[in-house]
Amino acid sequence: MKYEIFMFVSLMNFLGFSQENNTEPITDKEIKTEEIFMVGDYNFLFNKSECIIEYKKNKVNNFTFVGNEEVFEKFEEKDNFEFKDFIYPPELYIRNLTLDESMEEKIGRNKYMDSEIGLYFGEHGMVEAQIFIKNGWIKILGFGEVYGKKHPVKINFKIPTLE
Repeated sequence: MKYEIFMFVSLMNFLGFSQENNTEPITDKEIKTEEIFMVGDYNFLFNKSECIIEYKKNKVNNFTFVGNEEVFEKFEEKDNFEFKDFIYPPELYIRNLTLDESMEEKIGRNKYMDSEIGLYFGEHGMVEAQIFIKNGWIKILGFGEVYGKKHPVKINFKIPTLE
């Protein structure tokens, strides 16, 4: 239980909820959103050519987010890179998931037997997170397993517009 509380507090700190001097409420317009694919302390960005966004209304057919290979290789050059022995950047996938009417859903262990949800990073790991689709963005906040260890995961992905 202490570990779960610690991980929750760590996630809240990671997301900036513990920042002091925050006396004014923040609105959606004040929050600057940028594309990120964070696993632990590392932002792998995206390989846009390999990411897949397929959904209709509140039914997710396939969300596949793939980290950028060049960014991953730069991290590999560092001696203290936690995932140094891995061959490929991370991939988070969500397939066959129905979101609620507000276009969000909590993804948890053993909750979606008909869905395929996970983080592939060296091996397939579980994901426990909240997913939102709002204002042209897909946002995922939670934890993913990498070789049995939970790491904070945060994805902000701008939904491409058809032109």
